[in-house]
Parts: sequence; structure tokens; C-alpha cells
Amino acid sequence: MKKFVSVVFLLITCNTFASDYKAMDGYSSTPLEEPVFEYAKVIVDTTAFNNWLNANYSKLDAQSMKGPREHLYYLLSSYVSELYKRDGVILPKGNDLVLETMLSWSERLGVYGAHLFYNKIKRPDSTAMPELMKVPEGIKISAFNDMYEVKSKNGGWEFKIPYYFMIGGINEFEATNGMHTQLLIISTGAVRDKTEAGRSQSTLMFVHSPSKKTDEFKSYWLSQFNIGSDIKPTSLGLNSLESFYLYDRRARLHKEVAFLPSHKGSYLVAYLGMDGAFQVNKQHYLDFLSQVNIEKETAANKSMQSTANASAD
Repeated sequence: MKKFVSVVFLLITCNTFASDYKAMDGYSSTPLEEPVFEYAKVIVDTTAFNNWLNANYSKLDAQSMKGPREHLYYLLSSYVSELYKRDGVILPKGNDLVLETMLSWSERLGVYGAHLFYNKIKRPDSTAMPELMKVPEGIKISAFNDMYEVKSKNGGWEFKIPYYFMIGGINEFEATNGMHTQLLIISTGAVRDKTEAGRSQSTLMFVHSPSKKTDEFKSYWLSQFNIGSDIKPTSLGLNSLESFYLYDRRARLHKEVAFLPSHKGSYLVAYLGMDGAFQVNKQHYLDFLSQVNIEKETAANKSMQSTANASAD
């Protein structure tokens, strides 16, 4: 009987991974090599920060949540770096009190989808967390191994990102150019940079419109990023994908925008980062581009194809 109880407990407290599971599949581990915080500081600060949030959360509004949310993900990125260095994983198979503490605050501080991973690693006696940040009707987020799987409910596009990336914005709206638009804003892991603070996350933006007016879509979004017509695209070194690049010297901000090939609407991925962080996280921008799958329609059927492959067609 004792053996049976032990097996049941093990099944309850361990995450389920696919048989061909590979940590952070499709994404490089290189940006994890130099964490923002040392491991000992992460452990101490997580406890102190949890206590601070318990005392101050009720006083925070949408604007004042930004600082605590960023600090939480600096801690999370640093902890994930230690997990990968020590165990070769970014998400433990069993319960993890440190991750449970961090992820218990993620959605309360405005991050989409984090309850999915909180419920994966929480202790059995901890209450399951419901979805607090409601995702727009046309978009779905699920958990797959240690990744978020984000997709359009109509099957038009999908992508995967590591769970320690921060999904900070999901919007579905009519843009000022009149095009129906789906826009997601995702922060990469936190790394050291050359700013006064010495650390930051970089930003990935995924934008889709069902409109096939791709030239109009391109012109509109380049103007939104203040990228002028004098800037010409250069190769990304990822099949035939190209990007438009601009460096704002005053702000020390790098911007890069790639338009994805598709016969079904218009797509772009933008990448923004501060000096230092932009360079370190650039590989994850390229990895993300390879992870975006766009529906390819042929006379016979429909199928999903990665943008990296589609660009070569």
C-alpha cells in the first residue's frame, strides 16, 4: 500500500512532458549564460519581494505595476538561468517553491498565461489559479512542455516561446489604417545591458492583419516605428528573410522589423532592445522568427509552415 501511495504522489507532483521533450526546444540557451542576478540574491530577493507585494499590491494601479512586474521577471530570468546551468532544464518536473512564489504574482501584475505554469509547478496543497488576464476571443494560449503555445483560433498562425518570456500585451482591434489587427507584445528574458540600470528585457512584437494589402500594411507599420523610406532592408541570414533596422542613438534603442511572407494576410515581427540587451537577445529574435508558423493554403489542403521555410519558397 505504501508503494502505491508513493507512486500516486509522484504522479500528482510531477509535470508531464512529451516523450521527445527537449528543454526550450528551438531556442538557444546562450542568452541565459549571464543572469542579471546571482542565485543567492534571487532566493533572498524573492522572499523579500513576495512580502513587499503582499503588503503593497492593493495600492498598485496599472501604471505603478510596471516596475514590480519587470523586477519579477528579472528574478525569474535569473532563476531560470540557474536551473539551466544546474540541471539542463528551464522548468522543473516537480514542485518548485521559488517558481510557485514568482508565478503566483505574474498574472496579478498583468502578464498573460502565467497561471498555466503556476498550476504546473505549485505544491499539491496550494490552490489552483484561474485565468486572471483574459485573452481576446480570437487568440488562444496553452502550455506545452516548458513553452507557451500561442495561436490564432481560426488557425491562421501559431508560435511557441519559453514560459519565462513575459506576454505583456495581447490586443485585437481596428488600427488607424482601417485594418483589423492582432498584436502581441512579448518581453524576452532579462539580461545585462549598457543602460544606467544595467539590465533590461528586449521586446518582441507580433502583428497580423487578414488584409492582403501587404504594401499598405508595411508602409503603415514602418511609419509607426519611425523607420523612413530611406532605410533599406538587409538580410537576416535566415533563409531569405529581411529586416529594416534603425538605431536611435539618443535613446540607445535598437529597432528591427521583419515582414513575413504569406498568401493569407500580412504579418510582421518587430524586435526592440537597448544597447547590450539587443545584442545578447538577438538570437532569441531569430529563434522566434523560426518558431512562427503561418497557415499555407494550397489547392488540395491547408497546412502550417514556419516562416523560415516559407521565405525560401
